[in-house]
Amino acid sequence: MFECSIRLVNMVLQLFTAVVEIVALFFLIKVIYTPCVLGGEYLFSVMLSVFFLPVITVQTVVFALCRLCCFTVGLDPIAMTFNLASGIVCICTSLTILVAMFDHCGNEYQYMFYVSGGLGLLAGILHLVNACICNIYMPPEEWSYSKPSKRARNRLEEGRLRSLL
Repeated sequence: MFECSIRLVNMVLQLFTAVVEIVALFFLIKVIYTPCVLGGEYLFSVMLSVFFLPVITVQTVVFALCRLCCFTVGLDPIAMTFNLASGIVCICTSLTILVAMFDHCGNEYQYMFYVSGGLGLLAGILHLVNACICNIYMPPEEWSYSKPSKRARNRLEEGRLRSLL
């Protein structure tokens, strides 16, 4: 019963993250065509998000759709790694936009920068929360895929020692 509720929380969190990222991507696309970005005033901070947010959004949507179709996906090492990496990238790129906007010129497009950056930041935090949920509630049989066996670790250690000699 408890495992089912955690999986449900994980699924809802993934779906909510996908929706937040889609809305952030929508506003990011609108931001690209503002005079500030087209004029090169805020090009770097926006283009940093343009390079990363669409890729993360597509992966999140696909992951959420897979989660809807296959109930066993979600609490595994791949999901934990994906959410951890995506969360860090979303937070870094969104903070870049938000920090650049503190001294914005104040035209009518300013809200788009804040909405896109704020939702990207929220998506990054949700990814990190989901990574923590995956880490804490991952079934024990899934942990065997995330770390090598003792025999494999010993072979790696012996190979490393041989290479030093």
